[in-house]
Amino acid sequence: MHLPLKLVLLPLFISKIALATPTLDKFKKQTVDSKEEIELYLQLSKHYQSNNIDSAIIFANKALVLSMDNKDDNLLLNSYFQLFQNYSLNGDKAQSKHYLDKAYVYAVKTKDSVNTSNILLNLADYYSIKDQYDSATIYYNKCYSLSKKISLTLNHVNTLIGLGEISYERGELDQALNKYLEAYKYSENLKNDNVKISLLIDMGNIYADDAQLEKAKSYYNQAKIIAEQHKQTKVLSAIYNNLATIYQEEKKYLKAQNYFEKSLEIEKNNKYQPGIALALNNIGENYFRIGNYEKAISSLHESLSINEKLHQNISKIYNLGTLSEIYLKTGNYTQAYKYITEGIKLSTTYKTKKKKNELLFLLAKYYHKIGDNAKAYATMTKHDALKDSLLSESKTQKIAQLQAQYESEKREQENEILRVKHQYAQEKLKKEKIITNFFIVFSVIALALLILSYFLYKAKTQANLRINKINGMLEESNKKMKISNATKDKFFSIIAHDLRSPFNAILGFSGLVKDETENSKDIEAIKDYNDNIYESSHNLYTLLENLLQWANSQRGKLEFSPERFNLHQLIQANLNLFKLKANDKSIDLISDVKPETMAYGDVNMIDTIIRNLINNALKFTNINGRIELHTSFDNDFILVKVKDNGIGISKENQAKLFRPDCNFTTYGTENESGSGLGLILCKEFARKNSGDIWVKSILNKGSEFILKLKSV
Repeated sequence: MHLPLKLVLLPLFISKIALATPTLDKFKKQTVDSKEEIELYLQLSKHYQSNNIDSAIIFANKALVLSMDNKDDNLLLNSYFQLFQNYSLNGDKAQSKHYLDKAYVYAVKTKDSVNTSNILLNLADYYSIKDQYDSATIYYNKCYSLSKKISLTLNHVNTLIGLGEISYERGELDQALNKYLEAYKYSENLKNDNVKISLLIDMGNIYADDAQLEKAKSYYNQAKIIAEQHKQTKVLSAIYNNLATIYQEEKKYLKAQNYFEKSLEIEKNNKYQPGIALALNNIGENYFRIGNYEKAISSLHESLSINEKLHQNISKIYNLGTLSEIYLKTGNYTQAYKYITEGIKLSTTYKTKKKKNELLFLLAKYYHKIGDNAKAYATMTKHDALKDSLLSESKTQKIAQLQAQYESEKREQENEILRVKHQYAQEKLKKEKIITNFFIVFSVIALALLILSYFLYKAKTQANLRINKINGMLEESNKKMKISNATKDKFFSIIAHDLRSPFNAILGFSGLVKDETENSKDIEAIKDYNDNIYESSHNLYTLLENLLQWANSQRGKLEFSPERFNLHQLIQANLNLFKLKANDKSIDLISDVKPETMAYGDVNMIDTIIRNLINNALKFTNINGRIELHTSFDNDFILVKVKDNGIGISKENQAKLFRPDCNFTTYGTENESGSGLGLILCKEFARKNSGDIWVKSILNKGSEFILKLKSV
């Protein structure tokens, strides 16, 4: 478990000050300016911070009272900030936050940019430590803008580190790395080892999560050397923890245990409860990997207890995840379910997508263990969807680039219109000037002017016609571009998500089959997984077949060969194809199409339409349902009707079924998935065959799809 080190910037202490009690007594006997008295109290407060925090608080309060009497905003700012520092060192978080808020008010009031930047950074650190990442991000961004504006490099760098740590905790590794790299660029001119250590650790964390373990160890060891030179035990504890985690990944568990225990020893000596909780959690994880479940549970529960008292909810998620794994492994399913659901709830609240995805996988495993394979499959689908969202940023960027390209082309076209209009306006002004000159000079030849005006008017009309024609061409081009863009978006959506989901399901359940064959060898479980793999493979085959046909249709590569064919035989072949699937859901497949029924069209296209309609009907019909196929005649056309008594379709969604610009999909009655491409393909093929397709449906009562074809 890698937790980035939060670098807390403490105030600079005055190490030695020539103010002892005799000096204070001497001061009391003198008459001095009240502002000097306040400054002296503030200096005394800073002096006692390092050895007598109670005295430091007393002197800061005296400074505050006098500052209120003087009504000096700058001294009030310094007094409130001094009290914030004192109470922070005293461990009183409520009081320290109270005085920090007061200091912020006066920093803004006095327009003190440096102190405002310092206070914003401390406010951001406060909320970050409390796992309130949204509030922390707001204050970090304010500090970022201000510190960059006034060239306060140290605050600028620490703000970037703070934002990077939040992105890291939320599983957004690319964003975190970008923040750290930007911070590193600005920190090169700073002679501050604390900043160097923090950045080295954070960079190590990124490489550790990316499984580049040697690079991660290199960064951690560089940080360790600097921390040992300065005897920074708190920092060394974090470094030991992260090095141990690397050795754990390399399965060097004894070496990892040694570093974890070093970290725990430091935290116990410092009596730092969050650090103790972290070390205990990691020791528990290490025991789990070794196979010592009893010691693992003991350490993890001790860590969980501390985190609950400290309200460290992000750390709790890690505790709950490892405990869930142990209880699943040892067969204590009740406890496993309790911790898994609690962890999912917390990870949703605090937007830790990566941990939520891991817990969803454990929940799917739990459902399988208790025999609820339907819920296991549904949960695995959620797991895959979240995994896709974490991995599909590059494809999303490609779509965004296409959109940007479209917008750029559109702007160029708009600029061309403006250019033509401007050119026309210039010509118009020039011609009007000529007309005026002619009118002044040759006023006597009115007839010539009338003729000239006629020709100019005609030229103006022709120019307007040209502009209108250009506008019409541009509007038509925009319409085609929008349709093309919608088609590309549909294609990218299928490639980026729908095509990957069946593969993920196949890979996930194949892994579970492998696990079962190597461990428990539960034949029933293996059969269930195999059924899921078969179903996902069937869905993948159907999707690929539709996708390839649709792609060929879009490129104009699909051959169209209409002929006279037996509609009855075509329907029967498809009924036989779906007979097993219908039996699995106990659905009656009935056709009253007569053997002599003939139709005219491309057999392959009509076969694709019939297959998709029956497949959809099976998908959205409940167990023990009924699907009927009928035909009727309408002048020179034959109507093929596929009717079911399934879940039906709302009027709102009916309008989206056959449109490529509406990415509409839904799950079947048994969580069957689809891409929404089948019906779009059916619509294209029906129109290609001089026919049409439409739907009649009532929600929760069933649907009837009608295909209109040419009769013989």
